[in-house]
Amino acid sequence: MNEILLLLLPIVGVFAIGCSVALLALGKMIDRFPAGDESIRERSLASPIESTKIAVLIFWALFIIGIWAVLQETRFGLILGITTLFSVCLFMFTALVFSFAVLSTMRGRRNRIEKPVLQVGTPDEIVTISQQGSGQPAVVSRKRHNNYLSGIMADTLLKKD
Repeated sequence: MNEILLLLLPIVGVFAIGCSVALLALGKMIDRFPAGDESIRERSLASPIESTKIAVLIFWALFIIGIWAVLQETRFGLILGITTLFSVCLFMFTALVFSFAVLSTMRGRRNRIEKPVLQVGTPDEIVTISQQGSGQPAVVSRKRHNNYLSGIMADTLLKKD
């Protein structure tokens, strides 16, 4: 049993190192992301890079405690160590997913602000005018059909919220 655990500990360690580096990089990207008016922004322990560093330090402290508990010969230590390692790896995975979601939301909000969209037209035809990256407006025209159900479905599929 100990041989299997000794084989799995380095695998979990490599996962932990990779996730820690990725989480610190995501925290730095989120912290440096332009949020508008930077003069009123306050940098403290609650800023993304500082809170990410604190989370990674707590992760590694609990990870080392979990490894120490797994290496004990008692049944209680083994259960405590495996539980601790599993929980901190789950914490790291959750933190990565949350960081990706925050960065994606910030990018989506920036893209929505940079590309204003104007919709004009009659109820039968909608003309959408949006600003392209080249600076020239793009005009997209689509006709609405009188079928109520297909109109709802088309509007739902074309909505980009």
